[in-house]
Amino acid sequence: MPSVMTLEALRSVPLFASLDDKTAGHLRSLLLVHTVKSGDAIFRTGDSGDSLCLIESGRVRISMTDELGKRIVLAELAEGDFFGEIALIDGQPRTADATAIEEGRIAVLSREASFGAIPMSRWR
Repeated sequence: MPSVMTLEALRSVPLFASLDDKTAGHLRSLLLVHTVKSGDAIFRTGDSGDSLCLIESGRVRISMTDELGKRIVLAELAEGDFFGEIALIDGQPRTADATAIEEGRIAVLSREASFGAIPMSRWR
């Protein structure tokens, strides 16, 4: 069942660290937090690029398969990291896989919910 990400966890993400309290609270209200288990696919290459993910706890591997079928690990991310942010801007299909490699909590900000939700003047 989705729950609410803590404001402290949201502020631990450098992308959102400088938001004022009102804006950070509004942004937090747009997030849906989901529990993931090790091995869960968060998204796969080719999936709709419609959200940004924030790691509240746990670890995530970002990877892709090359033209020879070899798996390439691009990054391993942990608490406070975020991924999929380009999707909020371009809305294009995913270019990599994101897989939980440890049980944790992932907050998702959808493109639909975020588009225009926070005026640029609110960012410091």
